[in-house]
Amino acid sequence: MGDQYVLDRMTVLLSVALIVVLVAGATYVFTSNAQPAGQNATANLTEIPKISVSGEATRTVSPDLLIMGIAVETENETASGAESANARMTAKVKSALLAAGVQESEIETASYYTYPVYNDSCYYYPPPCRGDICPMTAEEGYAGEGAYADSGVAYTEDSMIAPEIYPVPPSYRCDQQIIGYRATHSIMVKTSNIYNGGEIIDSISAANASARFDYQYYSLKDETRIRYENELAGAAAQSARSKAQSIASGLGAQLGRIVDIQTNYYYPPYYGMKDYSMAEGGMAISASAEPIATEIFPQDLTISSSIYVTFEITQ
Repeated sequence: MGDQYVLDRMTVLLSVALIVVLVAGATYVFTSNAQPAGQNATANLTEIPKISVSGEATRTVSPDLLIMGIAVETENETASGAESANARMTAKVKSALLAAGVQESEIETASYYTYPVYNDSCYYYPPPCRGDICPMTAEEGYAGEGAYADSGVAYTEDSMIAPEIYPVPPSYRCDQQIIGYRATHSIMVKTSNIYNGGEIIDSISAANASARFDYQYYSLKDETRIRYENELAGAAAQSARSKAQSIASGLGAQLGRIVDIQTNYYYPPYYGMKDYSMAEGGMAISASAEPIATEIFPQDLTISSSIYVTFEITQ
């Protein structure tokens, strides 16, 4: 009896001790989680204000680079024949470019490929005739060889007539066959003589070179572009800072440190899409007509730079 009393008393004490430990642990977790929230609230109240501004700078400049795309296309019954013909015609084009004052270093291959040429022949097979009606249509009782009527029975030439027949499209068959090969050599000319476009066209025409002018546009050399980028970037940065200073002054604050910077530079080259297609023998010119030189006129480029800056401000 005494032992049982002692055991029950120890059980009660252990239960009380366990409850105390659990309560203390819960109190600690609650207070530790609540503390950072208070700290974050204080931090939000003391966050440094910021302003974000943009600055732009634009300039109109003259181009110093003429870019032209010339395509030489030849066809033959064999791939090797098309490539050989293309090599001969490309040699004419190159000689004409050099004669027009283009430097060999200003001529480069943009792409070269040979591919088969297919015919596009498609054949139409009409349904067969029935008596004096030819061809016989689906509405007249024919839906094509092997078509199914409502009964689900396949009909042949011996039993074409069906009570109800669903219309079917005409029967076509397309046979693509290789009829030859085409070789295409795309040449890009990048010349600093921006007024030489017309002479290049006329020179290729006079050389009886079969070629196609795909495009021509004006741009900037790399060194010129980099120089303008640096100048405009500096001007855009000054514009952004001046704008930010005006905003800060209006708020009775001062500019602090720079938090973020993003820059962008843009200049669109002027694309003059032309199609001076020339067949073998050059452009057709009347014997009594005096040839007139082709003129290609350069156009100025508008380039711009922009910057986006975020400043801290202090009061």
